[in-house]
Formats: sequence, C-alpha cells, structure tokens
Amino acid sequence: MTPQDLAKALEGRGWKASIHKSLKGLVKVHPDGLFKCVDGRESDHAGDAMRGPKALGGIYAIAALRGKRELKHLKPIVAEVRRKGYVPSVHGDDHGSIGCGFFKLWQTGQLPGVRPPNYDGAAGREEILSQDGAYEWLKGGHEEWFTIINLRSGTTFRPNPNDQRFVLDAWVAQEFKLPLAEYAVLAAETVERLRPAAMVAKIIV
Repeated sequence: MTPQDLAKALEGRGWKASIHKSLKGLVKVHPDGLFKCVDGRESDHAGDAMRGPKALGGIYAIAALRGKRELKHLKPIVAEVRRKGYVPSVHGDDHGSIGCGFFKLWQTGQLPGVRPPNYDGAAGREEILSQDGAYEWLKGGHEEWFTIINLRSGTTFRPNPNDQRFVLDAWVAQEFKLPLAEYAVLAAETVERLRPAAMVAKIIV
C-alpha cells in the first residue's frame, strides 16, 4: 500500500487526507520510549517515555491483528516488543482500566472482522505489569482534531495535550509483520467511532 493508496482509501471513507515529507515535532524514537497508545491526552509519564512508537492500544494492536485473544498470548508479545527495543505498555484513564478506547471497541466486538479478547482491561493491565511492562494513566477528555499516520521508520511524535492529535506510527506494522492495509482500516474504524472530528489524516513519508 503506497501513501497515495492510503490517502485514497481514507478519502473513500469520508476522511480528508494529505501527504507530507515532514511535520513539526517529528523525533527519533528513544529506547526508554513506551510502545504506547495513539491517544493524544496527557500522560502520567513524561520525557523520553513519550518518544516510543504509537500503536492502537499499545501492545493490544499486535494482539488484535494477529488474532491473539487469550490473556496468555500477551506474554510473548511483551517479550517481542522488548526485543525490538521498546517498553511494552497499555493504558487506562479516569474510567479505569478500560479507559483505552481501542481496547473498549475490541473487547465489546465493535471492530468489524476482529474477534474480541477473552479478558477485560483489568486482567490485561495486571498481565502487562506482571511481565514488567508499563501501565500509563491518561488524563482528561479526548480533544484530538486530526490524525498523524507516520510511515517514516524509527520516528514518532510526542503527545501534546494542548494540541491533541492521534499519532499512529504505521511503520510499526512492517516491523512486527502486521498487514498494513488491515492496520490502516482498523485505525480508521477506531478514530471514526471514537472521535469523528479527527478524521483528517496527515500522512508522513
């Protein structure tokens, strides 16, 4: 899937899409960075922890796209993320451990073609923590007004709670051998259901 194909696919779903060679705030990923959710809200982590790759629900994106629905499947995914040089994580918010919008959609069967997991957010959190992964607490409400789809390997954007945007580091799909087309559709479905105001994609190449 080329960037142009991706833009056309999104536009066919009612999005506005544009392709950019760069965008202000692009940084290299850091070894201490969380493999974290695309969520744009303020985190209880800071500094280099915000310079990790951004994926749907953190490590849940890998599990969902591989059809790994059992709690026991999280352990090898956590180990794989660590081998790649990132800190595996998931998150919650003021609503508790199900405060991750992607996980809630996945768990409640609202993502077409993706079978839900056989565990809840609390169990997922405890499993990640038991494997020395990180649990992130996000603050406030969703105010994302656009979505960055970053195809430039090894780079990301720090969350900016004062100018919220979803950040999807789509290059992660290739690194973890995930189907990019399916990942893009899953990301689009997630944004459309959680925050239609953010259906404006800036694709970084």
